[in-house]
Amino acid sequence: MTETPRRDPHSHVAAITIEIDPAALGSYTDQRLALCWHVAQANPAHHGDRAAGELAERLGREIIRRWLGGTEPELHRHQGRDYYWGQLSSFAKYEPGGPAGSPEFYDGQWVAKDATDRPGGAP
Repeated sequence: MTETPRRDPHSHVAAITIEIDPAALGSYTDQRLALCWHVAQANPAHHGDRAAGELAERLGREIIRRWLGGTEPELHRHQGRDYYWGQLSSFAKYEPGGPAGSPEFYDGQWVAKDATDRPGGAP
């Protein structure tokens, strides 16, 4: 924990860093996993941040996996984003910001498809 001095010499703000290893979530205790999920939800990253969203989703999936225990459900067949993804990808295409596998890849943008990009050349 680090303390940041404030203008008032008797007041300090504590900054606490929590490390989360997405590859090791299966080894976390239930208590640690719950703590990490709460921290991921409180992450000050802007809403829509890719890395923050992916981490929160992985934590949530691990919680669901444990909650369902021995049940063998289809966890990924229907997702809330499926409809919106289908709509987006039918009207736009992603232009990466760099080569695949590089951090810059995710700095790209979505651009409108033209008639040649759409199935059957539909407008």
